[in-house]
Amino acid sequence: MRKSLLIIFYIFLCPCFSFADIDSIFYSSNNLYISHHFDQALEGYLSIVNEDENNGVLYYNIGNCYYRLNQLGYARLYYEKSKLYNPTDRDVLHNIEIIESQLIDQINQVPEFFLIRFVQNINKQFSSSQWGYLLIFVLYFNLFLFLLFLFTNLVDTRLNCLRGLLFSVPVLLCVAFFLIYSNLPAKYNDAVLVAPNAYVKTAPSESADDYFIIHEGLKFQVIDQVSNWSRISLLDGKDGWVKTVDFEVIK
Repeated sequence: MRKSLLIIFYIFLCPCFSFADIDSIFYSSNNLYISHHFDQALEGYLSIVNEDENNGVLYYNIGNCYYRLNQLGYARLYYEKSKLYNPTDRDVLHNIEIIESQLIDQINQVPEFFLIRFVQNINKQFSSSQWGYLLIFVLYFNLFLFLLFLFTNLVDTRLNCLRGLLFSVPVLLCVAFFLIYSNLPAKYNDAVLVAPNAYVKTAPSESADDYFIIHEGLKFQVIDQVSNWSRISLLDGKDGWVKTVDFEVIK
């Protein structure tokens, strides 16, 4: 009986201790960052990143450390990771803009069809989980209006419910669309160059001709992979092959 109680105690309380350790490391790393011990703060943050993979604030803090250590590639990488969870966070977006202004490579994006750009801009306003919460809220609101319409005998109330449903049902469909859209698997993976620079080749081989050179912190899409080489595409439409070890995928 005593052994059983100890096992139950271990099962239920060990996760609490684990979470307490993560919080302790996180806050001690914050204090190290405030004290300008950026390398030690970074070490602390990275030690818990695999235990708290869905923490946009943690990714943001890691990005800050890398930026202070003048590693623009990894700083951009972790800011972009943070952006996945906080797509409208002003601090994250501002820091990404700062890094982009400091990059050697200034790439002009090929103009997109306005409707695609419109949908993407709306989708970026919320993360996937936020679209899910919004869908639940709108769904319950529609259900409330529908039930009120069914069970009330007041003509004015029934008319107001109908007006509300005429407005909220299309909203429900739109939110459902963006939830599905935000969860669609990406056709290509976004990545950031973390090496100081990389020569983009015309083929996946060391002996292939150099096409152009890119530098640390540049964001691009990975569209193919052959052995230890990856084919990348830039915003301006240029593409070529780089070594896979030179970049990190944002995910």
